[in-house]
Amino acid sequence: MPPNQYAALFRIECLHEYFGGGACRSLVLSPTEDCRGLLARYRMLFRAEEGGGSVYAPMQQSPGLLANFDESAPFTFSLTSSDPALNVYTELNDDAAVNPAEELFYFDNRSCRETAAFGKPRLLPHSPGEPLMARSLMVKPKLSNFRPQSASAGDYVQVMDPLTGLAIQQIPAGPGTPLLLDLRRLPVGHYSLAISGKELQRFYLTDSPASQQWGAISIFLGGKLQSSHLPANCRALNLNGEVSPKSFTIALESRKTLWRYYIIDPAGKQGFANHELAATIKQSNRTHEGSGDIRFVRAPEAASVGTREAWVFESESPLPFLYAPGSDFSVTLRPGGNGNRGERSMRLPYAQPSSMVRKEGPKPQPWCSEIFVYV
Repeated sequence: MPPNQYAALFRIECLHEYFGGGACRSLVLSPTEDCRGLLARYRMLFRAEEGGGSVYAPMQQSPGLLANFDESAPFTFSLTSSDPALNVYTELNDDAAVNPAEELFYFDNRSCRETAAFGKPRLLPHSPGEPLMARSLMVKPKLSNFRPQSASAGDYVQVMDPLTGLAIQQIPAGPGTPLLLDLRRLPVGHYSLAISGKELQRFYLTDSPASQQWGAISIFLGGKLQSSHLPANCRALNLNGEVSPKSFTIALESRKTLWRYYIIDPAGKQGFANHELAATIKQSNRTHEGSGDIRFVRAPEAASVGTREAWVFESESPLPFLYAPGSDFSVTLRPGGNGNRGERSMRLPYAQPSSMVRKEGPKPQPWCSEIFVYV
């Protein structure tokens, strides 16, 4: 990039607790075709980065270009996943699975939260700690059928703009009459359908196969048409064309499960009925704070694993997948009530997304990660 000719306008980064609060290596950010056209119109450049990307604007060659920015559409980017297990190790807080052919996760900067995330102040286009499932949107192609259930004679189905809340397209509707929604003139992104101002459906409009997308993020830049609808901390371009660079962070949390250790002596010579499993969090540069003990409870009786006896120790509370014994906490197996006598320090394996099972019970139970250790 030529020096002193371009300046950063905004940056998007996807961070994940599973990767220690670093870049989510499973996600790739890329502009949609409509976004590429918008970038080209204002001679902007997009540079992909690990787990995100940045947009740069020409500041010396065309200093007045951004002062005339009068677009109503946002810059919309696709988020594609290279890892089928991404939703397994990401906290969803919901049992419903997102079907990538019908839904995707959506973010935008209409309302940003300034908060600490992964050890630094961040500008989040979502609520901190928000369940990711709350961000899912149904996917709708630019030509589709829609049957409004509550339409009356003389009603119109309105396509609503997400930023202004104004109708940008109206289609006559009758009771029970199926409609052909022709939205080919609209850029991809988030919209809603309404009748008489009452929202019927929110959706993500796309012209590409949804199965290729995990999510999408739209950035409303600001300028003449958008600035009055955006909080000051969310816009990268003021009404007069003055640039205020922003960095938007999608902060994804690692899925939390109960950790269940099966301690097995392959020779069958030693039992662990009087032992304790203790874990102590270490000070580290990971995303958790402080230090303390992680409590494990021993099952009252041994379980059978094949032909062997296994003693089961389960964490009292859910733990994220990222916690790695030996680096994030130390684990000690010791005879109960003997202090340090007979203590046996062990480096145990950590929970993996592939080890998840449902805890048994009459009602829906939390997820549990089973970890088998032969000593």
